[in-house]
Amino acid sequence: MTAQQQRTPPSARKQTTASIGAFSAVALLAAATAGWFVWQRATRPAVRSGACAGCNVLLITIDTLRLDRVGAFGGRPGLTPHLDRLASEGLRLTRTYSAAPLTLPSHTSIMTAVSPPVHGVRTNGLFRLGPKLPTLATVLKSAGYRTGAFVGAFVLDARFGLNRGFDVYDDRYGEQHASDPTEGAERRAEDVIRPATAWILDTSHQSPGLRSPQASSGQARQSAEGATAAATSHWFAWVHLYDPHEPYRAPEPFASQHEPYDAEVAYADAMVGRLLADLRSAGQLDRTLVVVASDHGESLGEHGERTHGVFVYEATMRVPWIVWAGSRVPKASSDALVRLIDLAPTALDLLDVPTPKEFEGRSVIPAVTPRGQRAPRDAERIAYIEAMDANLTRNWAPLTGVVTQDSKFIELPIPELYDLATDPGETTNVFARRPERARALAARLRESTTAFLSHGSAATKTTLGGDARQRLQALGYVASGAEPGKRELTDADDPKKLIGLAEALNRAVIDFGRGAREQAMAAVQTIVRDHPTFTTARTELATMQRQAGDLTGAIATLDTLARTGVTDSRVLLVLAAYLDEAGQADKSLALINAVIAAYPDDAEAYNSRGVIEMRRGRHDRARAAFQKVLDLDPTSATAYANLGVDNLAARDLPAAIEHLKQALALDSRQYDALYNLAVALHKAGRQDEARPFLERFVRDAPPAQYASDIARIRALLAQKK
Repeated sequence: MTAQQQRTPPSARKQTTASIGAFSAVALLAAATAGWFVWQRATRPAVRSGACAGCNVLLITIDTLRLDRVGAFGGRPGLTPHLDRLASEGLRLTRTYSAAPLTLPSHTSIMTAVSPPVHGVRTNGLFRLGPKLPTLATVLKSAGYRTGAFVGAFVLDARFGLNRGFDVYDDRYGEQHASDPTEGAERRAEDVIRPATAWILDTSHQSPGLRSPQASSGQARQSAEGATAAATSHWFAWVHLYDPHEPYRAPEPFASQHEPYDAEVAYADAMVGRLLADLRSAGQLDRTLVVVASDHGESLGEHGERTHGVFVYEATMRVPWIVWAGSRVPKASSDALVRLIDLAPTALDLLDVPTPKEFEGRSVIPAVTPRGQRAPRDAERIAYIEAMDANLTRNWAPLTGVVTQDSKFIELPIPELYDLATDPGETTNVFARRPERARALAARLRESTTAFLSHGSAATKTTLGGDARQRLQALGYVASGAEPGKRELTDADDPKKLIGLAEALNRAVIDFGRGAREQAMAAVQTIVRDHPTFTTARTELATMQRQAGDLTGAIATLDTLARTGVTDSRVLLVLAAYLDEAGQADKSLALINAVIAAYPDDAEAYNSRGVIEMRRGRHDRARAAFQKVLDLDPTSATAYANLGVDNLAARDLPAAIEHLKQALALDSRQYDALYNLAVALHKAGRQDEARPFLERFVRDAPPAQYASDIARIRALLAQKK
């Protein structure tokens, strides 16, 4: 959630952004992966280890891409011609499973090659990848590659930890703004591939060759974000395209040619084609390993789920995965069960770079057979899957499971077992009819989770230290962890029973945004009354109450939620923002400090602290807080904007102008920073320098939010003519 925005008269304004806690992770027991790809083969693999030694690496992840929308994987012809061509010329893995149906956990598993219980990132926004696990980027950087990442959405912001090992981590999609929560949260594919292509084609990093690879990159030195890459002729680029994710807003002509979701898929495919064509024209595909995969799919209404994140059915968990390297990777297809945690080990195997011992995933090269032949089936090979968001944010039952070549077991209060061979749509739960099979897979799931937990998840938010606990208790809040407390689960806690409730809440939020405020709030209040543990409903109710002018009611709603044991930093910081808005600055600051004690890597908490200290005129403390935000997230335009506001309040005009320019360089839609910069330059007598910023504000600032300011600036510009 985003805290309130404050205007500091006469010309200084601020905004806030979200952040998370931090954690570390350790290696997985060998027992969790014993038996993976150990069968004997009668035919020689079509793809050999080391086939791409010395190649560049281009990893393209397409967010929320369903398997059945890609023609090469059974989708209708014509929607994804560029992906289809890539698949027809390379290796196509048709039975690949994601570890989780959410962007951040799935990408963390892709990069670290371990399951979510090991890396600890169980949902979006609440966790940060710790420093201990090696990643594909840290391994390739230690092997001499220059490394760059170009992501399309806030959910993969550098603050969440996937920037480790990258020389460049381009997450300049802009930050979320109160006027439109979806604005700034993502950028279109063309705006991702443009800087990615420029970085790849940059010839200023050339050198004779690679350094010797290391067996483990866990201790490899991390480059600071934005630092100059080590000179090398080889590169690893990760390009993340977010477009198929909701909201579906594809540009023309795609929007007119397809249904909304399919239009986004077609647009993303076209942009992949553009990226590959540009690299081919520049001669950069000649020695490049291209890996394309989706992080998860989209339900589109199947099983009652509109999008993704709650369930682990095939629509969201089975994903396309393509490996291409020209003649180095012969045409091949495999229906062997593989996992996205196998992606990094497979790439390293092809590159002939040693795989770190911490990796749980294994190279899939032994599973590949020549086109037209089938890999031997082994029903005991499993893929671990989970969906923990509803448990962590809604207090529903946790969902875990395992998939084999022909079965899927899902552990819930109402357990599920599906025969995927005869029922790929998972329409018939055969748990009661096949108890032996269910018991066998339940045992495999317990075996995996025991192995994971024997080393412990590194999610530091699950346990609060003594100081944090005392601070929260002193404020009257139950000092629990990020995870819901232990309780007896019943059928009523099963997501299958509650998914309709979630959709009802979503409809209410939409209705509220469309103007039916009383009706929407009444619907949410009914949900809260009937389902008091549904935490998301309470937070949405508080948001509605504040927007409707009932700040006291909003505070009461969040206060009640926090006193029941929810110490999610996002909830507490929004409560702190509301308290500050209500004139209770002392209580707000105490709550912010308690959040920082609990979650010392929470950038938003430091930002909120800085705002309050700035208002009190304690500029040294404010600047220290904003600088801490930048230490945690060097790409935070908001922190620079707030530093500029504080500089203005402290009458340090040169520093203010510099910080406001940095904010705009990171996010051109920081309209408050744009206003402040333009006015500051004008008041400093630098009218010629101020005029372009004044004109830009009039031209670009949203009239609905800045009507009076736009009129004021227009009058100022008219006076100068």
